[in-house]
Amino acid sequence: MELRLQTTQETHPGGFPALPVHYSPPRRKPAGRKPKPGIDAPLTAQTLVRIGRTVFPSLNNWLNGLPDPRVRERCRYAAAHLRWQIIATGLSRQGSRNGFDQPRPSGEAAWNLGALCGQTPEDPRFDGQPTVTCSDNAARHASRVDPERVAQIPGRRFRDLLARRRFDGARLFDRWYVLLVDGRVKEQCRQSLHPGGKSSTHGARYRDVLPLSVIGPEGTLLPLLHAERDRHNPETPKEDCELKSFQRLSQRLKKEFPKLSICLVADALYACQPIVEVCQRCDWKYVLTLKEGRQPTTWDETIKRLPFNRTNRVRQRLGAGGQAGGPDFRWVENVMLGEHQTHVLLSGEITPEAATRYADITNSSNRSPARVATGVNCAGRERHLIEDAFHTPKNNGIGLEHVFCAHATASQNYYPMMPVAQILWILTCRGCLQRRYDWARRATEQGLARAVWEGLRAVRRPADLPPLGQIRFGFT
Repeated sequence: MELRLQTTQETHPGGFPALPVHYSPPRRKPAGRKPKPGIDAPLTAQTLVRIGRTVFPSLNNWLNGLPDPRVRERCRYAAAHLRWQIIATGLSRQGSRNGFDQPRPSGEAAWNLGALCGQTPEDPRFDGQPTVTCSDNAARHASRVDPERVAQIPGRRFRDLLARRRFDGARLFDRWYVLLVDGRVKEQCRQSLHPGGKSSTHGARYRDVLPLSVIGPEGTLLPLLHAERDRHNPETPKEDCELKSFQRLSQRLKKEFPKLSICLVADALYACQPIVEVCQRCDWKYVLTLKEGRQPTTWDETIKRLPFNRTNRVRQRLGAGGQAGGPDFRWVENVMLGEHQTHVLLSGEITPEAATRYADITNSSNRSPARVATGVNCAGRERHLIEDAFHTPKNNGIGLEHVFCAHATASQNYYPMMPVAQILWILTCRGCLQRRYDWARRATEQGLARAVWEGLRAVRRPADLPPLGQIRFGFT
């Protein structure tokens, strides 16, 4: 070692001792806010399981009771297992079958999904090792089942909710169940869809569906029934019409719910004589959007008679002391719509930003100022819910407009499982999670939905979960 190099010095391992003082100040808090708790994935998954057991205890019996063309003694999976695979694809919001198949066999997914569908791991067909079926197996099974029987499942779930009186607070005038209807695209493909499952440039590029939904508590929208709409009718060279699809759907609705008090809400396409005749024949109320170009005769008569009905008006004042303005309602009774008489409701609102005007037709009786304002606000103006319901499943929801199955029959059987997944999710998210937990109110629905599947995959569900209490909506 060279003589000019400096040697290392020894230091005391304990550091400097604390100075004896009479006053010791508190330790300084770390900078920034304390992080709030994040999404509890196991608790989210357990909530979904408890919702399914409490609200729909007979769901697995219905799924197993559907027609099954297989030889069950030679099959490993029960019918409910195959259909729960489709429901889980929608609940996890993976957006595609491949997105769900990737994490499907990992973790405790097989054990938990088997417990959900009623095929427990102790089933002798599993040989002690439970598994989850793939999407190809579920799609092949869906292509061999009658779609008419599968389409009845969402209506059965609506009956269960009716028996539990979940819609009492959302009824119009404490009597009428508000139903929204509007057509939408179910699947789309660049190269068109062939009925047999192959892509073809000579077939239709879209598969349309006409869903019928009911307004639930706190502005929720729950699917009820639907009718398939094909742009190309194989029997005639004409395309299928949305109004004809609704007439077929109305027959099913009246047959399954003959005594249900219904108020139909739809856009201006339905403001015509055939739909008014259907509502009168079925003893339904309706609130339909009226546009000048759709019914010019009805519109012109309304404008001419409006100055002679000055008493049929009401104005609502908003803000402190009624200085902020508010909507203005006017109505004209017994206006001709073809061969029928209807009542026209006009509403408008002038704000510093813009002026808006709305027009609806209705057959509701006892048109007092309070009932007119309630009918427009709680029925006619609530049509935006169906547009919001389309946006959520299509863009960040269960993956509407994605071609889950190119086969026509399999596609028709895939779609009824998506409303079942949507009903379960609304009850889980809006009816329990967001009402009880602050971290669920701060999270997005897409994040909560993916946490459900992560909780089912990561942690084995306890076998003795306690029963769920009352399901309520709202945060108060």
